[in-house]
Amino acid sequence: MTTDWKAKTITTVTTGDELAADLRQLGLVPTDSCLVHTRLSAFGFIPGGEQTVVSTLQSVLNQGNIAMPAQSADYSDPKEWLYPPVEKSLQSKVIAGLPGYDPRTTPIHYIGLTPEYFRNQPGVHRSGHPTCSLTAWGKDAETICETTTYDLPFGVNSPLQKLYDLDAKVVCLGTDFETCTAIHLAESQLDRPRFQESAPVLVDGQTKWVDYAAVELEPYDDFNEMGAKFVAANRSAVHDLTLANGTLLRTFSLRAIVDFALDYYRQKDAETGTFVGK
Repeated sequence: MTTDWKAKTITTVTTGDELAADLRQLGLVPTDSCLVHTRLSAFGFIPGGEQTVVSTLQSVLNQGNIAMPAQSADYSDPKEWLYPPVEKSLQSKVIAGLPGYDPRTTPIHYIGLTPEYFRNQPGVHRSGHPTCSLTAWGKDAETICETTTYDLPFGVNSPLQKLYDLDAKVVCLGTDFETCTAIHLAESQLDRPRFQESAPVLVDGQTKWVDYAAVELEPYDDFNEMGAKFVAANRSAVHDLTLANGTLLRTFSLRAIVDFALDYYRQKDAETGTFVGK
């Protein structure tokens, strides 16, 4: 659930019916495709928690598609881990102990209760990338999650590109641009150096480590700064609703943010010279 039961008195309650009304006020219609980011604690208390959020989204978008990030960053080479790092003497032990990624059973890592609950619901599909997967439910869910390569997991062969092609919306329920996975689609198309990463996958019941091409993401740690400029330049593409407790609900065009970010970071990379000589 969303509340520390011992910490404080519940003073703000948002029901599923209220959330549904808010989503419709933001302009969502049943046929929309939406990439959803959530922060349950922003609502104060939602009776039913993540179950209510997911069922409400499915009710509002019952003829469209719902997608959520489903990353499992801990299914990766521990030599690259920073939060927390692994002592060098223990890295081989971690590698030997990691199971192979299985879209059906591998838990989502550290991105919230709602995406993990959503992953386990009937009719939800999950893409095959071992560290950077996405889940989807709806009329195009299977197609959205179909992938043919591990390379550039947020790039033009990823589920994010499928959502771009569907003219999807990004739905931020108490989150900001720092969680906006769609921006990685723009970053993956920039002229940045490629490097190799590896991760374990389950193949015929056995764990197999696979290599894939990746690109540096979020080098400037400035998604919120970029997002503010996007909002200022694209007011007609952004719809906001502020709840009584100050929580901001926001929707905007996925295509619009990707196109804006592509231009923004292409210019910033050139101006800063961040990747020159790399």
